[in-house]
Order: sequence, then C-alpha cells, then structure tokens
Amino acid sequence: MNIFELLTALTPVLAVFIFLVILRMPASRAMPVSLAATALLAFFIWKVPAVQITAAAIEGILISVSILWIVFGAILLLNTLANSDALDSIRNGFTQISADRRVQLIIIAWLFGSFIEGAAGFGTPAAIGAPLLVALGFPPLAAVSLALIADSSAVSFGAVGTPMIVGVKQGLNEGVGSNCRE
Repeated sequence: MNIFELLTALTPVLAVFIFLVILRMPASRAMPVSLAATALLAFFIWKVPAVQITAAAIEGILISVSILWIVFGAILLLNTLANSDALDSIRNGFTQISADRRVQLIIIAWLFGSFIEGAAGFGTPAAIGAPLLVALGFPPLAAVSLALIADSSAVSFGAVGTPMIVGVKQGLNEGVGSNCRE
C-alpha cells in the first residue's frame, strides 16, 4: 500500500479531525463535508459502486438517529431532574448516605451506571451519571472520566444484554449447522 492509498483510506478520520479540530468548523457543516469527501474518494479512487456508498450513508444516518433518540431521553431526564429541583434532593440524599466521594462514585457511576447501561446503553450512563457527580461537587472533567471508567465493566453486557443475546444466538446458529457430536 503506497502513501496515497493510505491517505485515502484514512480520509474519514482525517477529514473529521481537520474540519473539527484544525479548522474549527461546526459539526453540522464538518460532518456532511467529511461524508462527501469520503464518498467521492471511495467512488473515484477505490471504485466502490454508488449504490453501496448510498446504502452505507443511509445506514449510518439510521444508526445515528437511533443513538440520538437514546441520548435525547437521557438529556430529557437530566433536564427534568434539574427543573424539578430533584437534583437537590438527590444531592442531599447521597450526602446523607456518605460524605466520602469514593462511596458516592461507586453508588452513582458504577452501580447506578450499570443499571442505566442495562436499561438503555449507548453512553447513557455517562450522560446521566456525570452530571449527577458534578451536582455532588465533583470537578466536571473528573466526573466524565470516572463515569466512563465505571461504565467499562457494564458496557460489555450492553443495553438489555444485546451482546450476550447476539453472541449466544450466533453460537447456537453455528452449532445447529455443524456436526456437534465430534
């Protein structure tokens, strides 16, 4: 693979990095331009059929809409908690359990985060857990980092056990098609 092929293969990552980080374009403009650049290179350099490029773009849009729907629910929950003064009640409740931040972190980020990961998935534990940690007085960067680290064990089970369901189903399907008595 020569350097030209390497750069064209890295176009999706490089284009997003250049437009968002270096040129500081808003994501609403940077992402469509990155998609167009990647699609043009795929069509002209890699000779990918236009139908396949269009299908991949539509699939990406559908996947992003489903993730945005879940994140919308998390943001709605957070705003509901904030506007109903429930965050104050949560803060008071957790400070009565323990003033130790380590205990609060385990309860919110690990236990509550694992529950939310099982119920919703897709980064929702960090979207809900981190603001709760900030409400308890954690620094914002620490809250986000700790919520993501705490979610790393629960994320392997995914939303409603999706990875387990898919993995077991795949294993059962492979077992049916092969000779399992060997």
